[in-house]
Amino acid sequence: TSSNDLDLDKTLKFSTQTVEQQKQNIQQNGIDLVNKIDGMKNAKAIVALQEFNNNSNSSPSFVKPFSQLKTNLLKNNVNALETFNQQMRTAAAVGDDIWGVWTWNPTKKDFDHVSSTTKTATFLFPATANSTSNTGELKITYVQSDVVVPNTNPVEYMPKSFSAVLKVDGVVALDAEFSGSYKSDATPTNVTQTLVIEKYNWKLQLTNNDKDVSAKYAFNYDSDVLLKYEVGASGSLTAKAIEASNGGTDILTSGAMYFQVMDIAFLGGIKDFKGFADEMNAIQFTDQRSGYDSEVLTINKYLKMYGYFVKENLKFADVQFYVLDNSYSYSWDNQVYTNYSYSVEPRFVLSDGSPVTIENFVKTGFEDLITKLQSYQ
Repeated sequence: TSSNDLDLDKTLKFSTQTVEQQKQNIQQNGIDLVNKIDGMKNAKAIVALQEFNNNSNSSPSFVKPFSQLKTNLLKNNVNALETFNQQMRTAAAVGDDIWGVWTWNPTKKDFDHVSSTTKTATFLFPATANSTSNTGELKITYVQSDVVVPNTNPVEYMPKSFSAVLKVDGVVALDAEFSGSYKSDATPTNVTQTLVIEKYNWKLQLTNNDKDVSAKYAFNYDSDVLLKYEVGASGSLTAKAIEASNGGTDILTSGAMYFQVMDIAFLGGIKDFKGFADEMNAIQFTDQRSGYDSEVLTINKYLKMYGYFVKENLKFADVQFYVLDNSYSYSWDNQVYTNYSYSVEPRFVLSDGSPVTIENFVKTGFEDLITKLQSYQ
């Protein structure tokens, strides 16, 4: 994996701020994110998509993808674009009668199909609640590939490209673009999806060349990162090798993941999957606990993971795993019995060296963020 965000050799120093100051920064980060997403509610495209959904009693097949897209974007769902792609593919497969120009008829409270076109659908509709004229225009252009979607009946085809442009009063309010290429078994080799709504912009990219596979997602406001993730893996990643593999551990050589919310990021990964898998598979559970202790030692040996402030490039916590003892004793018939139970859990190791469970870390210092999230609808 070549991305700098996934560089597991990168070493960072700890922030010199107190834990309380770091928590305050993390909390403010979350509040800023909610405020930014909250501002999206008033975007012309979001309002117009709501009207498009409200006006579609007969539900032309393209209504559902846009209705779900609006909902997922406002929830900051990282799967919003992927879900949109799948629903657009399904909508495009219903038949030729969906293509053409559709005009909202306020008398009938439904769309009139006024003309037919090939693989292009245009919807003219009121873009605001009180509008009496069709101030919104949503134009969808869709091109299928010749690659069949597995297990579909009737047969569907993977999309080669599609474009969805929403104009309000003649001005572009939303622009969604997609392009994809696939192997014959529908495994994506290169997929790019972009979405722009005013200053909000999203990008999803999937690549797979049989040796390196990666998924990248970015949600920005202008050039500022609001949300970003990247997952990458290297190895022998052909469909045949994956099918013959032992749960994937013998085909992967390395893997990493990166997750960022504004100025807060987490990086984690394993550089030697074979060594990790071999040691994990060799662990013997000689008593109730020893195997768990061995698993934790192995995970912490091979897994590198930490959280940090992006702008300062300073850590606020390492992530390590530990054995949680859930055992308990009980009495029955004048005898005391112990039910042994253990699990492997993650925890933070803070800048002062103290370990703290993630649950305990967020128990204090985040009250304002929790209040903000509870008030956000």
